[in-house]
Amino acid sequence: LVPSIAIVRRPAGEVVYQIDNHTARQRKVTTGQRQDDLVEIISGLSGDERIAVDGAAFLTDGATVMESQQ
Repeated sequence: LVPSIAIVRRPAGEVVYQIDNHTARQRKVTTGQRQDDLVEIISGLSGDERIAVDGAAFLTDGATVMESQQ
């Protein structure tokens, strides 16, 4: 499950941005059920990735980001 704000609609479909070494990487995902502000990810993530939440809609693939320790 990921917060719904982390899912961004792009021409390629629904994506999330995986954060790796201060770089945002676009990952296409397939979503499932929604409950409150959480969305099930059926495919596209393994479950241990760090993903962008706040400001995800403003990211592009390869963008440099500052990582939070939260």
